[in-house]
Amino acid sequence: MAKNRLIGSYPVIGIRPTIDGRRGALKVRESLEDQTMNMAKRAAAAIPRDLRLRQKCPLR
Repeated sequence: MAKNRLIGSYPVIGIRPTIDGRRGALKVRESLEDQTMNMAKRAAAAIPRDLRLRQKCPLR
């Protein structure tokens, strides 16, 4: 197999959970905060477990 063709360090994937910031009578933010954070944590755990670079190294 060829040497690493990547110049520099390996790419890093960042997970940034985004929650609707509107507050008010509907309580949209409060009702989705836990759900959104849990989804972001599951995605962050799945990326290095399931995805690999071409050189078979896990993504970070």
